[in-house]
Amino acid sequence: TSRNALWTAHCTAPLKLDGPDGKEAPYILRGHSEVGGSGCVPEVKYRVGETITRGKLVNLDTILISAGKIIEVPEVSVHGCRTQIITEVRDAAKMAANWSLILETEDAMTLLHRVVFYGDHVDSMNHLARLMGMKVVEEG
Repeated sequence: TSRNALWTAHCTAPLKLDGPDGKEAPYILRGHSEVGGSGCVPEVKYRVGETITRGKLVNLDTILISAGKIIEVPEVSVHGCRTQIITEVRDAAKMAANWSLILETEDAMTLLHRVVFYGDHVDSMNHLARLMGMKVVEEG
């Protein structure tokens, strides 16, 4: 939290980060880091400086969302999943303290695996959730 930053990792990511007509993001196929011998996953190379939205659908009735700006893409993935970014966020200490706490769950997967995509789409995700009768949790 000294950099007001959040580390995000996932073993998948969209390749069309600039929309359906955009170029594919560069990626490397790598072994799945947590489970040896279980196949391959893409390590997608995000661009430093991009604003992003981070989201997760939970139990088909709740959307977890947050926004940030990519400040670093680790050269080599360490620990956990292959696609990794570090993003500057509004309040990293608050995000870390409240990460998924609003949800009453013992499912560790709720704590992990947000999908990250370019642009600040928090307002659009709020509108979509309202139209679908879903709860929105802005994480930070």
